[in-house]
Amino acid sequence: MVVRISGGASGYIHPPMMISTNANRSYPIRGVADDVNGVCYRTGPKGWMDKRLFREYLQERRALAADSCGRQIVIFLDNFSGHLDESECDDEFHRLNARLRYLPPNATDLCQPADSFVIAKIKDVWSRMWNEKKIELIEDKECQNKARKDGSYSGKLKNPGKKFFLELAAAAVKEVNGKRDKNGINYARKTMMRCGLSLGVDGNWCTTQLFPHLQEIVKKYPAEFEGKVKSAERGGVTSEREGGSREENESAPPTFSAVMNSARNEALV
Repeated sequence: MVVRISGGASGYIHPPMMISTNANRSYPIRGVADDVNGVCYRTGPKGWMDKRLFREYLQERRALAADSCGRQIVIFLDNFSGHLDESECDDEFHRLNARLRYLPPNATDLCQPADSFVIAKIKDVWSRMWNEKKIELIEDKECQNKARKDGSYSGKLKNPGKKFFLELAAAAVKEVNGKRDKNGINYARKTMMRCGLSLGVDGNWCTTQLFPHLQEIVKKYPAEFEGKVKSAERGGVTSEREGGSREENESAPPTFSAVMNSARNEALV
């Protein structure tokens, strides 16, 4: 089971999409209406995002909607194999008035807002609520009653059902959306700013709003950040400045810096 989340520069986590395991991709699942407020669901053979489910995600208005003011949406994605290219989703992106931008490979821990902060907060709330439910099941003696071949019982708690987990996902996201830091900024907005995907509290974009580790990378590779160095096909870099050599720049992470520069420009639009 996977819970997919997304957010925007507004600083709010969008209603999540839960993906459950189902070999036949059945939807809706018998007995599980997709009508829980604040969440939606789909199914897949592995209970994981794949290209077919990614297309369904783009089509699901509860999970991802067009901008209410008609502005173009920029969707930042990692390089997960289950994601489609923009050229494969013309109809979906036309409806959303959206375009794709890709985060650097293997760098989601550095610059993806969800990985950087938000998921941890949701997991904290999810774990607390799930533990409360398990205590309730124990107190009510709600255990699985299917006997094993030897006549014994596993003693496992009864599965509360998919609807419970849909409600749990919606409640966890709602609670995290309501949390604020000491300056009154909600956590999703804060991490968007820290990753460079949103303007700062003063309405401007600057490197000082970034996480410290991102500031260090920008400081170390200023030319890449300013777009003066471009990526070569195999991950090395070719300098566009006169006199620079490819060998001098082999160790630099230009892809990351270029994406940060792109994010800065997108946030300013």
